[in-house]
Amino acid sequence: MRLLFGAALFALTTAAAAQGDAPSAALTLQDAVQRALRLAPPQRVADESVGIAEAQRDATRANLLPQLGVSASQLRQTTNPVTFGFSFPGLPDVIGPFSVFDARAKISQKLLDLAASSELTGAGFAVRAAQAQAAASRERLASQAALAYIEVLNSEQMLGSAKADLALADELLTLSRDQRGAGIASGVDVARAETSVAQDRYAVSVAEANIAEARLQLQRIAVLPMDQAPVLRGDLASAQGAPVDVAQALQTARRRRPELAAIEASIRQADAELAAAKRRRLPTVSLFADYGISANTPVQNAEDTYRYGASLDLPIYSGGALAAQESAARHQLEQQRAQLEDLRQQIEQDVRLAMVGVASTAEQIRAAQSARDLAERELEIARDRFASGVADNTDVITAQTSLARARAQLIAAQAAHQRARVNLAAAQGMASDFSL
Repeated sequence: MRLLFGAALFALTTAAAAQGDAPSAALTLQDAVQRALRLAPPQRVADESVGIAEAQRDATRANLLPQLGVSASQLRQTTNPVTFGFSFPGLPDVIGPFSVFDARAKISQKLLDLAASSELTGAGFAVRAAQAQAAASRERLASQAALAYIEVLNSEQMLGSAKADLALADELLTLSRDQRGAGIASGVDVARAETSVAQDRYAVSVAEANIAEARLQLQRIAVLPMDQAPVLRGDLASAQGAPVDVAQALQTARRRRPELAAIEASIRQADAELAAAKRRRLPTVSLFADYGISANTPVQNAEDTYRYGASLDLPIYSGGALAAQESAARHQLEQQRAQLEDLRQQIEQDVRLAMVGVASTAEQIRAAQSARDLAERELEIARDRFASGVADNTDVITAQTSLARARAQLIAAQAAHQRARVNLAAAQGMASDFSL
């Protein structure tokens, strides 16, 4: 009966730890993840990077579109005719002062600029890379939020276990004092029980500090109010998950990992930049035209004037700048290819390590459950022997210690298993879909 009372008290204290003084609305794991993805500053920074890449792409595209502008100027000046090649008797040394007014519209259009076309292609892939990096940030943030949520659940259950251990120790102290009053136990038994109570109170205090720290971490990641402890709705013992095939997990990871999409887009961007560097040696052809008014003032001696034509630019010697740009682009491309190879190996390692973690922690849960059941049986026998006066309370305290350790090991194994499941989901690019 006492053991049943202790188990019931453990369940009640665990539930109480989950409720606390927080708001009545329970926070699910998905709630925490979605809040983090919607409100966390790191994700907002990553999303803004996409906007920056899009703006840079648009600026690159604008270089290939028609350029239209207007200008107007009014000058008052003097000039030396000799500088224009005019030198004959009677011509003054300085002409002026006189007024010059000019107003015109200008338009230009590039007809052929292969380097700029390649730069625009690269800018498009830069947008794709930024989008994939933002998705990778979402996965990292979702994984962090899930792990923080699991840590709070772990801390809450550890606190519940510590309180249940304290309740058992208090009960043993009461029993030891009663046995001493009946002449069955000694003062040593009472002192031993008092020591056990003090140790369990210390364990409760440590657990309370741990849960406060875990909650603050979750509140920061999920952008929750720091002055209000969240109420969680979840269970570490739930959803241990079915075995996952390695080949299937790797296939999913290669298809869904946003880091892979990001680096593949970066490779195509680097390839376009290399093409642009090579094409800067080629000629560019542009058309231009302008039309306006030339006069002394806007209303004096005004005449319509215009200009139109085409230009061809061909670099001949740039001091080695073009060759250096091409070399840098080629090294950048090779660097990205090496990073892709390394990332592919990293993804496979992540998946395999996560699967090992899921399998090993599932086995740890089974072993811890068996150890807890045996510890409960051992405590029940020891308590009966002490209550009957057959033995002192040494065996009871030893059994209580074993039960406390077994409970803690079970909770730790369950938390480790859920962390391993989060890691497996993250390794496959599915952290945002994770649920208990």
